[in-house]
Amino acid sequence: MSSIKIKREGTAFTVIDMQNFMLEEKGAAAFFGIWKQVKEKDTVKNLQKAIGKARNSGIPIIYVQTFVRPQVLPEVGIWKNFKQIDLSKTSPWELEIAEEIKPRPEDFIVTKYNTMDAFHNTDLEAILKGLKCDTLIITGIATNFCVETTVRSAMNRGYNVVVLSDCVATVSEEAQAFPITVIFPMLGEVTTVDKFEIAS
Repeated sequence: MSSIKIKREGTAFTVIDMQNFMLEEKGAAAFFGIWKQVKEKDTVKNLQKAIGKARNSGIPIIYVQTFVRPQVLPEVGIWKNFKQIDLSKTSPWELEIAEEIKPRPEDFIVTKYNTMDAFHNTDLEAILKGLKCDTLIITGIATNFCVETTVRSAMNRGYNVVVLSDCVATVSEEAQAFPITVIFPMLGEVTTVDKFEIAS
């Protein structure tokens, strides 16, 4: 993947759904297996480095957290699996962002319910407009679900999108490869944590 220089002004860094209930072996959504890919690919460690780059350049960090209301989910596709998860019966820790990359007071937190799309029925776009952002660096999980849906949604809204391929993970290598090699290059740019620079 090629190196990319990203402008500081007008850029936001998004971290999607990096929550304990999906990242931990004993989490409520461990059955998806995303936690295995996260550990194998050092996704959290890579994210720490990428977030550090963004912070040092003064780029705002936006965390997206997903919440599930299983009682109103439809019986279709992946939602069938999510209907097994009742986060109201789990510990608050399950919903928290992983400790290694947890938000700071100055960061933004966007909450989404029963949706893959970080823009759908959330205040993400209002935040981006308030920050006068036109470029999004997108990271998080799962690559072919919430990340891809958000990338498509951002592109449809006219944002410039950059995906950090080693800062996203999903259920398998096959599911990871297709969006990174086929989908994301058509919707924006793809690079890695070591190959992106932030212009002053």
